[in-house]
Amino acid sequence: MVNEPLLSQWVRLGALFNVQPSDSTPDIERLLLDTAAALPSIPRLLPVCVTWLAEYYRLVCRHRLAGLAAQSKTADISAALGLLLQTAAEIAKIDHFNLAVKQCTPITTPKPLFEADRLSDSLAALAHRKSSPLGLHWGLWCDPVQIAKDTIRPLAWLLDKNPSLKQRAIFSGNLRASILQTLADNRQAGQSESQLARHCFATRKAIRDALDHLEFCQLIRRRTPAGKICISLC
Repeated sequence: MVNEPLLSQWVRLGALFNVQPSDSTPDIERLLLDTAAALPSIPRLLPVCVTWLAEYYRLVCRHRLAGLAAQSKTADISAALGLLLQTAAEIAKIDHFNLAVKQCTPITTPKPLFEADRLSDSLAALAHRKSSPLGLHWGLWCDPVQIAKDTIRPLAWLLDKNPSLKQRAIFSGNLRASILQTLADNRQAGQSESQLARHCFATRKAIRDALDHLEFCQLIRRRTPAGKICISLC
């Protein structure tokens, strides 16, 4: 069964699937984990998502994604996410996803990535023989992924439909972007620098330096009620 809610979120981000777009801009980092979970049942997601990530990786909050990847308790999702991110990174020749990839682990009992290739021993053996080196590494066998730029819309369209992503683009998905997204997502995360550091998968020093810049840009405010630092969006 086609996962229309998931595909509709990708359509909102410019992927050319034949479903209606979602009504609002998706949470990209959580969408990537959901996509990793859905890959076995929707093979066409893989080339489209890899193409999108290779083109628009600056829109992904890499520290936040690493934190979510570290919290993933499902071995198959962790391995599929690692495969997805590392494939895009090698194609685009970038290190943007390194922190998140380090939180992912290959599965201990290798198998084909796609459910259709798990239906028989002969199909599984063929998937193993044809698998890319990354598929073998992550324990999820699949063909090498080819970029398909005709499956995604241009950046101008993407930012026009999702103006909230422009801030991510300005900060190239770095720690400052993760902080802003985390504060927008969870006000409780701003109750202390240490709590924000845990949510953003970064050291307190890195958080403090990033907050200095964000405060200078008047994007966040820091208050000290009862001597305790609290951070919120402006």
